Amino acid sequence: MTETETVYDKDNSIVIQLLDKPICQCKEFIFTDCLNCKTILSTTFQPTQTQLSLLQSQKEAITDEREDWEDKVSAIEQTIQDRQEAIKKKVNGIQSLQHDMKVLKLKCKEEVAQVEVIQKSKETAKKELEELSQKLFEEADKMVKIEKKEQEKIFKENDTLSIALKEVEDELQVISEQVGVLKDQLKPKVNPPYPIDAYSRAQLEMMVANDFNAGFQMETVEDDAALLDFNDFMQMASQTPLRKLHSLKYMKYSVREDVEPCLRFGPSPRLTAKKIIDAILVKTCFVEECPKGFVEEQCERQQKEEATATLWERFTNGTFFVGCQACGRRVKEEEREDVLKYRFRISYFDEWACVDRYCRDRLVAVIEFYSFIRHMRAGLYKHRSLHELYQQMIRLRLQMFLARMGALPSLLSSCHLDPQKITTAFHGEENVLLYLDPTNERLSSSTDSTFTSISTLESLRTFTSH
Repeated sequence: MTETETVYDKDNSIVIQLLDKPICQCKEFIFTDCLNCKTILSTTFQPTQTQLSLLQSQKEAITDEREDWEDKVSAIEQTIQDRQEAIKKKVNGIQSLQHDMKVLKLKCKEEVAQVEVIQKSKETAKKELEELSQKLFEEADKMVKIEKKEQEKIFKENDTLSIALKEVEDELQVISEQVGVLKDQLKPKVNPPYPIDAYSRAQLEMMVANDFNAGFQMETVEDDAALLDFNDFMQMASQTPLRKLHSLKYMKYSVREDVEPCLRFGPSPRLTAKKIIDAILVKTCFVEECPKGFVEEQCERQQKEEATATLWERFTNGTFFVGCQACGRRVKEEEREDVLKYRFRISYFDEWACVDRYCRDRLVAVIEFYSFIRHMRAGLYKHRSLHELYQQMIRLRLQMFLARMGALPSLLSSCHLDPQKITTAFHGEENVLLYLDPTNERLSSSTDSTFTSISTLESLRTFTSH
């Protein structure tokens, strides 16, 4: 029988090695019923068997634990793989953000450059605006100085003209006295053999137009061609719309020769003749005497408006002006109430504008001229002859001429007539005269209610003494 030795291999397997020591006569384990070895084997192998069982159970536990660890490792590997994929996504996201950051940086640089350009442009514009403002103030100052010089020049010319006008009025007064003497001398005479001068003829025409019974009859000299033109105008006027009335030949001539010059208010007018003519044509031009205190009230209101106006409004609207709103004549403060006695407007929505006596005469003379034409178109003069209408038309045109020259008040005074009186057009069967005294109402091109009726004129063709 041989001696045995129990050893373990690398895999913890039990290996039994047989030593060559002669313990038993058996050379090898061929028979299991070896009595000699059975006892030895049972006593020697029993602990080994127990240890083997213990080791096997340990092996199984270790195997189970290994499987658990392998599962954990697999789970950890899966987690690692997921984390790696997440890291890749994060990296891609970071790269995308970095790319976006680069793009934004470029855009930011461009925006900064644009902002710098805009800022430079703003500064340049600000400098240009300051320069323009400075130039504007300088130009405004120059314009004000030029305006003052022109006003001084106009004042000087106005003073010169006033002196000349006073001299002319004195001459007219002398002439009127001479005419009075001539009237006294001519009363017993019939048909004076000599022609009268233009001024005396104008006086007589205005006396006849105002129905002044001086005991004279006037012989008229009429141009046949002009009379035919007026007859053609009468025939066509009633068939022509009011807006196209100025296209007629006779009307064109009258507007060019009398109406427009009468409404051309000096070198610095405040209104154009065309606007006034259009207003008169559509009956929206009003002329009336100023109520008491109106001039001062209007001046105070304009001063308040100028005090609260902006710089641009002052530049565009001009400086505060006190004077005739038609011709631009300036009036001293102490003379306003005496000079600016009348007011007018060319629309229902416009404010009243103050005018002096001479500009009022111009406006009223033109209004009466158009009133005559309007009544003639309406057929109110069918009972009158062509010669009467032609003579009345000539007198109204003469009145516009005298008003334009500023000689109407003095001429009426020289005829011993009321200088406030304006010759009006025939109205129906009566010759209507308007007395614009302080108690009178408004004169308007849109109403006939302000006319005052007085006696009918007789035939005005001849001028002979009774």
